[in-house]
Amino acid sequence: MKLKLFSSAPGSFQMNLNVLLFFLFFIGTKTFAQSPELTVKGEEAEKVRMSKLFVNVKVVGNIAYTTAEMHFFNAGTRQMEAELIFPLPENVSVSRYAIDINGKLREAVPVNKNKGKQVFEAIEHRRVDPGLLEKVDGNNFKTRIYPLMPNGERTVVIGYEEELSAFDKDNLAYQLVSRFPKKLDQFEINVTVLGTSTAPIVTETSEKEISFSKWNQSFQASIKKENYEPAEKIVIKIPIQQNIPSVVMQDAGGQYYFYGNTFIEGNKIAKKNPASIGLIWDNSLSCKNRDLKKELDLLDAYFQKNKNTKVTLYFLNYTFEKQKEFVISNGNWTELKTVLENTKYDGGTRYSQISFENQDEFLFFSDGLSSLSENLLPKTKKQVYIITSSVSADFSFLNYSAMKTGGNFINLNQISVETALDKLTNASLKFLGIKENLTTTDLFPMEGTPVSGNFSFSGISLNPKNEITLLFGYNNEAVLEKKITLDAAVQSSADVNIEKLWAQKKIANFELQYAKNADEIEFLGKKFGIVTKNTSLIVLENVRDYIMYDIIPPAELRSEFDRIKKQEHDTNVAQQKSNWDNIESYFNGLNVWWKKNLKYNGQKIASKYKHNRQVPGPPPPPSAEGRNGDIRIGTEAIVGTETIKGDPDAAVTIDEPVGAGSVSTVIVEDNAVYNTSTPPKADQVKFVAPVVAKAQEVTEDVPKITELKDKKVGSEEIQRETNAAKLQETVVAGYLPENASKSKDLSQDLNFSRGYLAGDSKKPLIIVDGQFYEGELTDLKSDDIDSVDVLKDASRIAAYGSRGANGVIIITTKKQSSNSGIVQTKSWNPDRLYLKALAKAPKEKQYDLYFELRKSQERNPSFYFDVAHFFYNQGDLKKALLIISNIADLGLENHQLYKTLTYTLRQWKDYNDAVFTAKQVVKWREHEPQSFRDYALTLEDAGKYQEAFDELIKALEVNYYGEMSGQYEGVEDIILMDVNRMITAHSSIKTGKLDKKYLAKMPVDIRVIMNWNQMDVDLDLHVIEPTNEECYYSHTSTQIGGRFSKDFTEGYGPEQYIIRNAVKGKYQIKTNYFGETELTENGPATLMVEIYITRAGKTSRTLKTIQLGKIKENQALAEIIW
Repeated sequence: MKLKLFSSAPGSFQMNLNVLLFFLFFIGTKTFAQSPELTVKGEEAEKVRMSKLFVNVKVVGNIAYTTAEMHFFNAGTRQMEAELIFPLPENVSVSRYAIDINGKLREAVPVNKNKGKQVFEAIEHRRVDPGLLEKVDGNNFKTRIYPLMPNGERTVVIGYEEELSAFDKDNLAYQLVSRFPKKLDQFEINVTVLGTSTAPIVTETSEKEISFSKWNQSFQASIKKENYEPAEKIVIKIPIQQNIPSVVMQDAGGQYYFYGNTFIEGNKIAKKNPASIGLIWDNSLSCKNRDLKKELDLLDAYFQKNKNTKVTLYFLNYTFEKQKEFVISNGNWTELKTVLENTKYDGGTRYSQISFENQDEFLFFSDGLSSLSENLLPKTKKQVYIITSSVSADFSFLNYSAMKTGGNFINLNQISVETALDKLTNASLKFLGIKENLTTTDLFPMEGTPVSGNFSFSGISLNPKNEITLLFGYNNEAVLEKKITLDAAVQSSADVNIEKLWAQKKIANFELQYAKNADEIEFLGKKFGIVTKNTSLIVLENVRDYIMYDIIPPAELRSEFDRIKKQEHDTNVAQQKSNWDNIESYFNGLNVWWKKNLKYNGQKIASKYKHNRQVPGPPPPPSAEGRNGDIRIGTEAIVGTETIKGDPDAAVTIDEPVGAGSVSTVIVEDNAVYNTSTPPKADQVKFVAPVVAKAQEVTEDVPKITELKDKKVGSEEIQRETNAAKLQETVVAGYLPENASKSKDLSQDLNFSRGYLAGDSKKPLIIVDGQFYEGELTDLKSDDIDSVDVLKDASRIAAYGSRGANGVIIITTKKQSSNSGIVQTKSWNPDRLYLKALAKAPKEKQYDLYFELRKSQERNPSFYFDVAHFFYNQGDLKKALLIISNIADLGLENHQLYKTLTYTLRQWKDYNDAVFTAKQVVKWREHEPQSFRDYALTLEDAGKYQEAFDELIKALEVNYYGEMSGQYEGVEDIILMDVNRMITAHSSIKTGKLDKKYLAKMPVDIRVIMNWNQMDVDLDLHVIEPTNEECYYSHTSTQIGGRFSKDFTEGYGPEQYIIRNAVKGKYQIKTNYFGETELTENGPATLMVEIYITRAGKTSRTLKTIQLGKIKENQALAEIIW
């Protein structure tokens, strides 16, 4: 039995347009190396732009309230969708989100993150315009803007509060950065500073006319421009007034929330200089846009303080590798600096690979985003100082990780190099809580928080008047006290929402240990309308949507919402369902089909089910898993006395030859002649042995076929078309005479006129049974050979890069041919300019060339998919895994990209990493049965059989809204077969969670499942059986017993074909790619085919992952020869 896989043609793929929008952040002394990103898909993506921006900032004390109103205009002729991702500074979260509905702004309301995602997608499915803003990895936020109508405009408002850092002891400061790649029709900024008698000072700007003017008890400044492209930085110093109270309070139901701010200066205690340092440098793709200059400036200042030490450099990305030990002498660190300046950034990040060795302390430069392992550092007794300059960082994780080791977290976005150096070289003064006070509760920040300069705190007093004493010290010993007086009558403020500030401080501290505090974080997020890791903000179109999904609406709709709810008593609430509701009907359908035990008796199938199809082109080169045994006939070839004419790619399978002797293969390809002792002329091959052949199958597109009978034709010449240019490949099967030497070396049978002539010193790439073969041909015996294939076509050889420069010979042994699953695959057609460039480059230069090519493809998932498979096909699995792992860093919480990764990692047998990526998808998409199925099968790959079974059961139990049944209902059919196969293969599984009636064993000969990674993509599985009957969504049962599952036109699939009693012949597996309705861009759809083949009670599995580049019918995926 043989299995042959084809690659998809790349076709034309419309790349997404990443429009970088640099709008305004008012962030104290914080600076940003990265900016918001608006991603728009489609041919007219460049016609979507931000047309207007209005920003208002109000500063009260050390709190800045920022509101940005953004207008997006679609100048194109098509309806579009955009996705906006933007970062915010440490401890800052979005607290206001609004979007225009029917031309009027509507405020968002809080909702559980997973519920918000489900509701948004259910409503969006009706093609209306909800809005959703959610927090993703790190301190990044994401919203989708849909629909952007032709010649239409949408408005999005985002607001947040933040604490301003100290510029110095006497001033607060914030920095405004505004840069845009295109001009704005309108641009306006208004800044108001309340409660100060001294005017703020603009210290850095190119706008000479910016100045503050006094108005009542405040100062104001503004900028208004038209047709303007801002490209500047503004820094404003705000004097700290002595008459402004350092504490403000708010009465909330008899509890008095307070917020205070003070400046703390402790005595500096220098720590001992370490004699050895471990420098861990995150060189993953997500760290590519770090503020390298500021990080190097910090190291330069550090080595001027610690002039003589040893530094061991480690690089962290997909791997963790020790680079070199550097000796720093008299502050000279030039060699180390040069290495860091020339570091290449590649791959995802796995913190699981980190190992803290025996250095005295560690400096860890990273963004805290471990995209391919849990965000968890190994335990160590050494101090770890964690430094980041990335705006898209997981600040909470980095801060907590440093605190646990006794080190410091240094956020270079917020502090100067001088302050950072102080944190590196001096012991940290820490907040140790307050002196005992039974009438004060919920005080934040948490004990152990490092303190440097400006310090803010917030809590709840049970009395309107109180006094608290803040404690600060080293090593849990207080060395400094600060008394704070609380008096609600004096300190009450209507300008600041103190309760909400307290909630934000509590959330920021609780997120240091998110898993432990998730429920409390969600409660606070919902209560105060703050976006958290598990709370989002949502806008729905009308009051009925809020009622249907049981979401409390904004104030403008609340009275109508309450009235309707009271009248209808929840009768119109959307119902949730699970696939468990349908399990019995799907099981009964499978059981009835299986018990029929249909066996085909050989009758001719009605022509209405024959599939008039195109014959696929020459098969692609094999992967490391094997090759097929098919035989191809060229445009014209004479076998014995019979002639076959037709398409150059027409295929004839020579099967069950009659006669005695060992099987041999003759291949004629242009000037290359094989299996003859003496090469004849280029246009003929002479057989000296009797030839007996039988043509069993011929493709339909051949106009006229003369079937070869079982016939001994004697010694005949096999003529070939003299115009070799017309031929793709010619393969003829014949017999050696019985008296031929069976110990004859294969090398004596093969003569090459191109790439490897007898006696030529240039050796081709040899692949035996799918594995790269380094031995000599003399080690192979012709008796052991089932087939030999020599690749000629340049595009096929290109997949092997420089290794195939001298030709590629593919040999399949009889032992391998007898196995049940031999795979021939080329994961991605190399008809890409960058792949052709890689193929031409010397092997030792290919990786460097990849970086050059990446400059124009950095955000393109297909580029990494293609190039990773290029290196994989060359046998370089390490580089292939490194390059494919970049996909994890392309999108924050992007489940489509992680599905692509899971498929590929499973195919390449990297099961541990596949378990992580599949688990992440479950975390982000816990309402989708397909996510649990993917995770279950990956756990099975990793040998975790009980967990795999339990996750399959969860796939049947997860709840989703009824409107989404088209995406999720029908997976039951596939999961039941998964359960059936799994419990048969792994007897140790405890099945108590599933009713015994569903455990009936239903083995099948062939099972084919097709999965894909993107929602709302219409892909169809087709299987053409040996009888030419086609099984697919509109013809779900065949006369030989084939059965097809439900057609998915909206979800991720999967679709399944099964047959209990396979008949002899070829099963062609294809897909029809009809298109997609999803408007955002994650690269082309990626699909994975699972093929299970069972013979004599033993099941083998083959996985194939490909990407589809264009809408194309009848895309060949695989063939099974039974």
